[in-house]
Amino acid sequence: MSKLWRAYVAAVEAFCFAGIAAILVIGTMQVIWRYVFNSSLFWSEEAMRYLMIWIVMIGAGLSYSRGQFLGMRLAVDRLPQGPRRAVNLVSAAIMLVFLAAILWFGTKFAWMTRLQTATALGFSMFWIHVAITVGAALLAAHVALNEFFGIAREEKPEDHPMGAEEAL
Repeated sequence: MSKLWRAYVAAVEAFCFAGIAAILVIGTMQVIWRYVFNSSLFWSEEAMRYLMIWIVMIGAGLSYSRGQFLGMRLAVDRLPQGPRRAVNLVSAAIMLVFLAAILWFGTKFAWMTRLQTATALGFSMFWIHVAITVGAALLAAHVALNEFFGIAREEKPEDHPMGAEEAL
């Protein structure tokens, strides 16, 4: 599992990095075309928006496993080990129910929009909206692996070499 997990993490990080790099390049090109060539890349804003949707949806699970999701943990972290574990399991179960609903309705929504096309890019909106389904499935896998099986847990933000204190 360790090699498979490392390969998955590397793939997600590479995808997110490549997507952000593409957004940077497209945004820079748009500015150059607008102010240097007095023209416009009509497709650039749409491409950057759709790339950002995919980056967020693919990267959300990895962020969860790294403890980077915003949470109100003050009261939970002060509980003794047993009750804290119980609260974490109940919380994970509620998240999985919520993600299952997102998965169900996201799939239906993506399928309903399969015949619509993106205005500037011209491909099916299914490929944009299926990001909701893919992201919910990946995030659900991360929640289940972390909370129920203790797998795929990465270091906590306070243990991370570049924690919030150093980043500020």
